[in-house]
Amino acid sequence: MPRASPVSADAPEAPGNEADDRRRLVNALAGQLGSRREASWIVDHAGPEQAQALADRRSAGEPLQYVLGRWPFRSLDLKVDPRVLVPRPETEQVVEVALRELACSDHQRRAAAVADGLEANAGPIGVDLGTGSGAIALSVAVEGGRRCPGLAVWATDVSDDALAVARENREGLAGIDAGAAARVRVARGSWFDALPGEILGRVDLVVSNPPYVAESEFPGLDPSVRAWEPRVALVAANGAGGVGGLAAIEAIIEGAIPWLSRSGAMVVEIAPTQAEASMAAARRAGFGQVGVERDLSGRLRALVARRSP
Repeated sequence: MPRASPVSADAPEAPGNEADDRRRLVNALAGQLGSRREASWIVDHAGPEQAQALADRRSAGEPLQYVLGRWPFRSLDLKVDPRVLVPRPETEQVVEVALRELACSDHQRRAAAVADGLEANAGPIGVDLGTGSGAIALSVAVEGGRRCPGLAVWATDVSDDALAVARENREGLAGIDAGAAARVRVARGSWFDALPGEILGRVDLVVSNPPYVAESEFPGLDPSVRAWEPRVALVAANGAGGVGGLAAIEAIIEGAIPWLSRSGAMVVEIAPTQAEASMAAARRAGFGQVGVERDLSGRLRALVARRSP
C-alpha cells in the first residue's frame, strides 16, 4: 500500500466538493444560531451566497419563518412576512376540525337548502374571518374542495397589508391548483362586515383564528413574537365578562348566526383558558350544540358551535 505524501503546513487547502462546502457552511452557521436544523434550512433555502445574511437576521431575533420568507402549512407552501402572523401547528389542527364540520354538514346543508327554496346542488360556502396570510381559507379551498363540489370560500381581513399577502398566496396556489385558488374570494372589512349580503343565511362554515391574547399576557410572550409579529393580530381586549383577550372571539360568536345556514357550524381558535367563557357566549348567542376540541398537545383549542343540536 503506497504511503501518503506529506502535506506542508503552508500548502493551500485542497478544494472540496459541494457537499463538503455545504457541510462546513452549515457547521459554521449552526455554531452561530445554536441549531443545526435551522442552519440547514437557511443554507438549503438561500444558498451559500445569501446564507450568512439570513443567519445574521435570525441571530438578531427575527423569526425563522420571516427570515426564510416562506413556511409550510398543511399542504401549502405560504409566503409569510411581518405583515401576517407566523402559521402555527395549533391552527393546522383548527383547520382539521373545520374541514370535519364542513363534511359533516353536507347532507344537512342539502336538506336545508331545499327547505329554504335553494338548489340542493348549490355548493357550500365557507368564510375565514381575519384571514391573515390566507392559510385557513386556502387550506379549506384545497382540501374541502376535493369533497365538496362547488365550494366557495371567502377570506376577509381588515388589514390591507394582510390581504396583500393573502392574495400573493392565492396567486401562488393558482400555479399549482388553479381550481382551488379560484374558489377563494378576498374581501376587506371587519369580521362579517366584509361579506356580501347575498350569502346572508347561506354560510355553511365560519372559521377564524382571531386575536385572543390578553393585554396583560402580551409582555410575557416570546421576545421574537413581541418584536416581529403584528400586535393587532395577536392581542384583543377583554370580553364582556372580563375574560382576557375574549373581545374578538365574542364579536365573531355574536355575529355568526344570521350568516349561517340552518346546518351551519362555526370553528374558532381560542386559548385554553377561554374555553368555558367561549362556550357560554356561544350558548347565549343561540347555538344549539357547543363544544371545544383539543389540539395535538391536548390543550383546549377550537370552539365548535353548530346551529342545529
